[in-house]
Amino acid sequence: MLRFADRPRTLLSILAAMSLGCEGASAESSEAEIETGEATVSFRAEVAPIFSEKCNACHHPDNAVDVDLTQPFDPEVGIVNRPNSWPDSTKPFLVVPGDPEASALVLKIERTDYDTHIEGNPMPLHLPRVTESELADLRQWILDGANDDDFYRERITLIFGDGATLGSKAGKCAYCHYAEAFYGPNLVDPFEAGEGVVNVPANVGGTRVIPGDPDQSVLYQKVASLDLPEGLGAPMPLHPERVTAEEAQLIRTWIREGARDN
Repeated sequence: MLRFADRPRTLLSILAAMSLGCEGASAESSEAEIETGEATVSFRAEVAPIFSEKCNACHHPDNAVDVDLTQPFDPEVGIVNRPNSWPDSTKPFLVVPGDPEASALVLKIERTDYDTHIEGNPMPLHLPRVTESELADLRQWILDGANDDDFYRERITLIFGDGATLGSKAGKCAYCHYAEAFYGPNLVDPFEAGEGVVNVPANVGGTRVIPGDPDQSVLYQKVASLDLPEGLGAPMPLHPERVTAEEAQLIRTWIREGARDN
């Protein structure tokens, strides 16, 4: 599989390479010049909008995995110089200023051909859609009254997930929709008054889950169809577009120039 470095470079990178070649600079000295010289990529103007469009739906304040791309420079929840939570990863840090090749962020946005048990999922996260069997279970749960019963605990919790773990408990919803989630609702506890889904008004109008009536329940509508009525927002699970080659190049350059808050 082609790595990003094998793809066509932007005009800016081509001109930069030509300039360095004419000066006879080594790769090491040119990288040092880039890190200490004037930045060509602005984080606020060029990188932050990528995060906003394709990352922040999951990586927002108080998110389940404690990686907040709205605050990338925060030492506790950000990404710059922060250790990777995947202990066996080949990239021990999320972003290494000056070294995109050593940065887990670059690996996860550029490639999909690695061992996800070691590195975690490629980003943006693309969870599989709800299966026909899962959809049938959701429909039956709502028809039966959307109760906190054995059927919910044995079947529905595996669809919603717990918002924090991998494997069978991960589900397809709760990485974004957990307690106090930025976007709501709380699908770790769908029975929570005001924040859950059962008999709770939806932000887009209607009711998230109407016991006994799946077809009028906003949650069921959003997972059952890709063709939603106007005003209901995006189908779920959310599938942001992958980072483009041009966007990945901007992120690479930003990191190579020191991952500055500029």
